[in-house]
Amino acid sequence: MALPCQLAAIVASLIGMALWPPQSGALLLVPLLHQDGSSVAVLARAGGAMLLGNGPVPNSLVVVGDRTRIARRIPAGDVLILAAPATGCGTIKALGSLT
Repeated sequence: MALPCQLAAIVASLIGMALWPPQSGALLLVPLLHQDGSSVAVLARAGGAMLLGNGPVPNSLVVVGDRTRIARRIPAGDVLILAAPATGCGTIKALGSLT
């Protein structure tokens, strides 16, 4: 009984670490309150982010910027800020050339 729980905790931890947003760099912004991509883009740009393109989730955006500056412009609970995984969010080469 303990082994399945431990394995589930390990898998959840690995997924959490993979999605934890960096302090600065490529970020995935996922709106939680049915906002459209343009309103998220306005908030991100106000926080100094550079837009890279659409994310893999509807209305989500991939941006490059400072997580703290962007988060200050977004009302609490409106947008989820995640690490932008290379798969589904452009290529590593494209993301790396803009940072």
